[in-house]
Order: sequence, then structure tokens, then C-alpha cells
Amino acid sequence: MAAYEARKWSEAIRVFERITLEYPTHPRIQEVRFRLADSYFGRKEYLTAANEFVRLATDYPSGPWADDARYKACEAFYRLSPKPALDQEYTHTAIEHCQSLATYYPSSEFAPLAREKVAELRDKLALKELENAEFYYQRKAYDPAILYLENLLREYPGTSVVPKALLRLVEIYARLGYEEEAEAAKKRLLEEYPNTPEARQAQAISLARVP
Repeated sequence: MAAYEARKWSEAIRVFERITLEYPTHPRIQEVRFRLADSYFGRKEYLTAANEFVRLATDYPSGPWADDARYKACEAFYRLSPKPALDQEYTHTAIEHCQSLATYYPSSEFAPLAREKVAELRDKLALKELENAEFYYQRKAYDPAILYLENLLREYPGTSVVPKALLRLVEIYARLGYEEEAEAAKKRLLEEYPNTPEARQAQAISLARVP
């Protein structure tokens, strides 16, 4: 604990690992395993830390360190989540672990923090969909752009980029002359996000076919 509190992570890991091997039934073994995982976290070995936290929470789901471990696993994968342009495997995993904390331990002090992280991570995934749609939109490949935008609206409702996605749909449908679809997207934008810049821009868009 002296090494752990002094942030001498490598030394703490060495000793905590020795305890888990030599004294697996020690009364404080759950704490030892949590401190071991947290030492890996401190050394920024987030994947190893996450795996250790998950193992602890799985082995002792009713233990005193279970919700702490679940939250730290959530946070470790959150730290591994990359920028939107990159592969989002860790983002999906982070969401899964953060949601599991809120599900299994709804009264935990960490549950609100986990829900905040879920909202932020879902925003990131929605932004990735929007960026993919923009890639195709700029190249006038409207069909794949529409697919990405519709998927964003279906999978990530309530995220911060939904108004941008709806505005872009209005623009694409108007450009293609799909007046009914454009009107539906515009109506949703104006009703659900009336005070946004995107809603004001949508009001100026003519739904007649544009070149």
C-alpha cells in the first residue's frame, strides 16, 4: 500500500501479484485484486487493468469492491476509446461496461458517472456516422450518405449531432427532389430541435428540386 499510495505502480504490481498467488484466500484479497488492477490503470495499461477489474467483479459480484471494479473497467475502456475516425471497438466495449454498472448497481455512487460516459461515447459513435455521411455527401454520393444518416438517427437518437444529421437529410432529399422525405426530415427537425441553428437553416431550404 505504501508503493501504491506513492504511485510506484511497478512496485505495487509486483507485490500485489505476489499476494494474489501466495495468499488467494486472504480476507482482504478482493481489495488486493482491486489495487492490483488500479495499479495497472495508474501505469496506463488500460486493457490489462480493465481485464483485472472485470475478473474481480465477475468473481465477487456481491463483494464490497464489485461496483468500484465495474466502474473502473468502464473508465479503462473509456480511456481506450479513440477518435471518431478510428475503429470504435473499444468505444462499444466501454459503453457495454458502463451500462452494465448502471444495470447491476443502479444505486451505486458511480452509476451517474457511468451514464455520463455512455452519453459521451454514444455521441462519439454518432459523430463517426455523421463524418462517414459527410465523406459521401461531399462526393455527391447521396445514397450511401443517406444510409449513414438514417443509421445515425436510428441507432443514436438524442445525441448532440442529430440536428446536423436531420439538416443534411433535408438538404440531400431536396437536392434529389424527394419532397416527401425532405418534408418529413424538416418537420422532425423543427419539432424536436426548434431552437437550433440547424432548424433555422432548414426553414430557408426550398423543398422543390434544386440543381
